[in-house]
Amino acid sequence: MHPVNGMLLAAGRGERMEPLSSVIPKPALEVLGRPLLASALAQLRGAGCERVVVNLHRHPEMVATAARDAGGELMASWEPELLGGAGGLSAARPLLATSAVLVGNADVWSDLDLAPLLGAGDDGTAVLALLPHPDPARWSSVVLDEEGRVQALVPRGATHSGERYLFTGFQLVGAAVVATLPAPPAEMPLVWQALLRRGALRGVTVHGAWHEVGTPGEYRELVTWLLGQDSWADPQATVSEGARVQRSAIGAGCRVGADAGVSESVLTAGAAVEDGCELQRCVLAGPVTVAGASTFADTLILPQGRFPLH
Repeated sequence: MHPVNGMLLAAGRGERMEPLSSVIPKPALEVLGRPLLASALAQLRGAGCERVVVNLHRHPEMVATAARDAGGELMASWEPELLGGAGGLSAARPLLATSAVLVGNADVWSDLDLAPLLGAGDDGTAVLALLPHPDPARWSSVVLDEEGRVQALVPRGATHSGERYLFTGFQLVGAAVVATLPAPPAEMPLVWQALLRRGALRGVTVHGAWHEVGTPGEYRELVTWLLGQDSWADPQATVSEGARVQRSAIGAGCRVGADAGVSESVLTAGAAVEDGCELQRCVLAGPVTVAGASTFADTLILPQGRFPLH
């Protein structure tokens, strides 16, 4: 069952990303010159999706611009009120042809081989792309039977004797399932439970890298993980001679002054660090300037204030 349509879920509130998401919506956060949503969008395009719909809620213009910049023409489904995962897909049906839909989440970074997912399922099933579970106490789990049917959906921290898998956010939803989705608002777990009861919810194991980006601290961790031991500066950034930049990302329009030290930090959306400042494990976002002989560590610095970086 190969999809010809894709749905990029980008309509969340980003509450765990606050207060950073009040400045930049999570899907549009800069990750080495690309918006966060670019990884999921690239995987939808790479899977052969001829038509991609992105749903929008908070900061809709910023998210839509990020999506267009990342992956060409898309169609937008505007949600004045949040409709939930299943409700968002249901509301977008007029924009999608009557075929299977490959669904991805815009708020994670991933580089997965989705080939096992693309060859699975049929019109009456939904198939989840899964990874071996790294931490069942942190995220909910999926348990499969020997034939690949989902046996249980286990809340985070709950016990279960079966082998646990992590849902990556990618799923292949058959045409008949899309056609019979409940009217919005509706959450995807309710649809999954109905499919599970009749043996139509399946899972396949995929391989590759996957990172949740739920909080400002996790955003910084993702960027520094991608950097490895290097640093990165956008061609439209200014890094003065004498600046000490280590394992940090300096985005477009950002500036680092002479004799400033920036270590394991992210500057984005026009942030600036003046001469002599020291930053360690920080995120600076928006039109904000750190001036004077100041030192910050593990801090989120925004135009509206400074916050501990968790």
